[in-house]
Amino acid sequence: MPSESKNIDQFKELKWSDLQDWAGEKATAKGIKYQEEERVKDIKRTSEDSLVARVEGTIEYFTEVSMENGKLSSICTCPVEHDCKHGVAAVLEYLERIEQGEEVSVIAEEDPLIAKARRGYTGYETSGTFDADESPSPILREYLKQLEKSELIEILVAFAQKDAKLGRYLRDRQNLASENIEGIIGGIYSELEELWRETKGYDYWSYEGENELDFSDLQIRLESLLDSGHPEELLDIGKELMEKYEGIEEYDEEGEIGTEISGCMDVVFKALSQSSLPAHKKMLYALDIELKDNYSILNDHTFWKEDYTKEEWKLFVEALKVRMQEAERTENTLYDSSWDWDYVVDRLTDALGKAGLSEEIIPTCELEAEKSGNYVRLIKLLLDSGQKEKAEEWIYRGIKETGEYESGTAHQLRQIFLGIKEKEGNWLSVTAIETEEFFRYPHLASYIRMQEAAAKTGKWQEIRETALQYLIEGKLPEGKLPASKARSTEETSILPEILPKTGLPDIGSKKQIKPPVLDLLIKIAIQEKDPDEVVHWYEELQKNKGEGEKYRNSVSEKEIANILKDKYPEIAIEIWKKLADKLISETKVDSYQAASVHIRKVKETLKAIEKGTEWEAYLREIRESNKRKRKLIEILDMMGEDRIIREEQKQNIMEKV
Repeated sequence: MPSESKNIDQFKELKWSDLQDWAGEKATAKGIKYQEEERVKDIKRTSEDSLVARVEGTIEYFTEVSMENGKLSSICTCPVEHDCKHGVAAVLEYLERIEQGEEVSVIAEEDPLIAKARRGYTGYETSGTFDADESPSPILREYLKQLEKSELIEILVAFAQKDAKLGRYLRDRQNLASENIEGIIGGIYSELEELWRETKGYDYWSYEGENELDFSDLQIRLESLLDSGHPEELLDIGKELMEKYEGIEEYDEEGEIGTEISGCMDVVFKALSQSSLPAHKKMLYALDIELKDNYSILNDHTFWKEDYTKEEWKLFVEALKVRMQEAERTENTLYDSSWDWDYVVDRLTDALGKAGLSEEIIPTCELEAEKSGNYVRLIKLLLDSGQKEKAEEWIYRGIKETGEYESGTAHQLRQIFLGIKEKEGNWLSVTAIETEEFFRYPHLASYIRMQEAAAKTGKWQEIRETALQYLIEGKLPEGKLPASKARSTEETSILPEILPKTGLPDIGSKKQIKPPVLDLLIKIAIQEKDPDEVVHWYEELQKNKGEGEKYRNSVSEKEIANILKDKYPEIAIEIWKKLADKLISETKVDSYQAASVHIRKVKETLKAIEKGTEWEAYLREIRESNKRKRKLIEILDMMGEDRIIREEQKQNIMEKV
């Protein structure tokens, strides 16, 4: 057996709390369940001392778990992509095997198990038995060329009987060869209707997609239609698919049905490229399909990257302009949302460039900015073309026009202006913009950005004192806050004696605060790692039963306890106990797992301050008051073990090695 290395020894040192801190309590609970259900089908070690495993989920997933300085991390081919239940299951399986004295072998770097784990999530859920990088097509093709026709027929017939999808594909090709096109198309529409009926009874929230709908047969029928030279017939089917999905897309939260449909639409886009439609009509079709894709289910396709001539792009531009003019004239517009309209304009500007009509792009976008309020597109184009001064003029104009009713757009424009000043290295202006943003709408993110900018100007301490005074007392030092609308930030600085004016118009009205803003003061103290300030404002929060109650829900007591545990351990312990009690009262297994995180912290902190007997008393109290909750008791049983592998077990393993 290979000698044990430093990192593999680190796996043996793992505590249950390490798994929870790494993957979270829910993923840990599910990982424990997966390992107990023997879903880890293959596990190996790498020469870099990581673990790689094949784990059964909805399908087979491949994961790699590493340790660096005692910290766990993992990657996985599942949709979560990293630090997931599959990684947890792999670690527990590894520890169980070495605890039982089994060998976990080291594999070479070129082993397929490593390659599959490191491939990561591809967005396509396959069984794991086929890897595109390992495609045997060239070798297989050479082998098949050597076979007689009769041998090929026998192989196809034999496998068509074993594989329903291959059988369906070949039967459709047979029908198409006998010119039974109507029958195939009718069958496809019948299958579509049956699938849509199934979607009405589909449980969109089922765990692991146990009742997942399967569009793969439909996709095979579409491919057989295309491979037989009937691309035009697929275009109407594609429209039908997207129109039907529009009716259910808001319920398809995990995107299972959308993923199935996207595979079918890949075939439709291939058909579009092969169809006999003129290029500009193909473009109009593609645009119509994309406008139905409200939840981005379509995979990336190469249609718009195909090599069309300037004349073809010009025809598309002309046709699209006519459509847009008609849409503006009619009450029932073709492009009935601002998102649709913006997307169409984006396609138009792209087409203008490819048609050799670049001189029309900026005038078109200027007109659209005035009509639809999309200033962002125009300003980005102006900046890309080197027209910075004109871009800034449009920024001022855009903020004035949208600040009152479209604050999101105005905020985007301020951010673009901020980027311009950052590129210029004008940090005083950057700080002034970030400070305006903080006082307009105080929150932790704007405080941090203000701090980062002010640090480059040497003015942070002055700005910090003023910001905290504002949060505590609700006012700035006399003369520093604009007194009325007449003195907007367009005309004066938010902090006249410290920062220059930005010249930017206000965005709506400033948020009214009711001081002291306890939740934000606590968050800032946590960010600045100041336990004294944290405990001061936390105690104020506890005292204030009225206004403080609304702040309490926006403050993470877990973060408060973590920052207080070293200097104010008793307060931290009380917070963890309260959080654990609340979760246990929910009487759910997931809640018990979440509660165990807080209980472990109570244990670690009490032992750190040499109050082990108090820990034992607390654990007995929880057991006694919850003795009927079997799952909770099982979780509490693990509390007695600091490590997943007990010390005597670890010693036995080391002796065997």
